[in-house]
Amino acid sequence: MTPHELHDAPAQRNKELLLDRRLTVLETRFDTTMTMLPNKADLSELKAELKTDIHGEAARLSKWMAATAVTMVLGFAGMILTMMGRLHGV
Repeated sequence: MTPHELHDAPAQRNKELLLDRRLTVLETRFDTTMTMLPNKADLSELKAELKTDIHGEAARLSKWMAATAVTMVLGFAGMILTMMGRLHGV
């Protein structure tokens, strides 16, 4: 070993210790994050819930659209009958 290598040995050891510490911290964060991510069963359950919600909302909106269409038809029919009655009554 050269004197230069002997002089750099503690500095190299400190760098390795810092690197090991950083790696341990990153592994801990990664392991913690992995436990929080949803798995396949969680995603399939969410998908089923969303499908149920979407179908329920579609049914509710269809009822409102049908009611609005019926109301418009009755309203226009009443308006036409009123106008025809006034035209013939003049």
